Amino acid sequence: MRPALPLLLCLPLLACAQAVYEVPVATPAGLQAAASEIGQGAAPGRRNLSEDEAKAAITRVARRLAPAGTAVCQEIGRGAGCEWRFVYDPSTDLNAAATGEGVIVVQRGVADYARNDAEIAFVVAHEMAHHAADHVRSTQNRAQAGAALGGILASLAGAYAGLETGQLAQTASGVGAQLGVISYSKAQEREADVLGAAILHRAGYDIGEARDMLLTLARLSGRTETSRLSTHPAGPDRIASFDGAVEELRASNWRLAPRR
Repeated sequence: MRPALPLLLCLPLLACAQAVYEVPVATPAGLQAAASEIGQGAAPGRRNLSEDEAKAAITRVARRLAPAGTAVCQEIGRGAGCEWRFVYDPSTDLNAAATGEGVIVVQRGVADYARNDAEIAFVVAHEMAHHAADHVRSTQNRAQAGAALGGILASLAGAYAGLETGQLAQTASGVGAQLGVISYSKAQEREADVLGAAILHRAGYDIGEARDMLLTLARLSGRTETSRLSTHPAGPDRIASFDGAVEELRASNWRLAPRR
């Protein structure tokens, strides 16, 4: 089985799509400042919203973001459709998702935990950015490629060791799919934060108010360091990267040309 290990570790190289916006690397000083800011407060509790109030808040934000999201999507020009369909999910989780074809699912918990429309908008714009940058399709492609290569390598390793390969191939195929997604998912999350900020800016939201949702997410997760197998950057990493990118975008009058 040992010959397969270096090959499995090469699976992240499957993902080589160029970023729309290269997010600056967080500096040690930026990470320290972000960690300190996170530690100075506690995660807010849920707001006591009715179902109608939560649905109205998400609908209001989605309508305001849609034209700005279309403009950023067209400027990026990644081939993703730039029309939107927003779906309200009554789940109380603080979560949202871009499912492809411009469909953005927003769970009720986003409105419950947000303290204002700008914080709701941060979450929704982030998912719109995932779609606009074509992250959904590229992630699916990486997962499929990772699963295929993982299965092939496991079969070869099993044959080399004289083992039964059926179950081994199935297990390694799942690992390959996971690695195929993980390899660049953190980069995609950082990029979606930045492109989402561009959407927020064009929709007229205050970036500082919207950024407070990052603090809430960081305080709820409690993670302080980004590991190799994390699907999302930890709070300090995510906030420091976001702050550096927003500073660059402001200096360039919010032009989305990639960094050189």
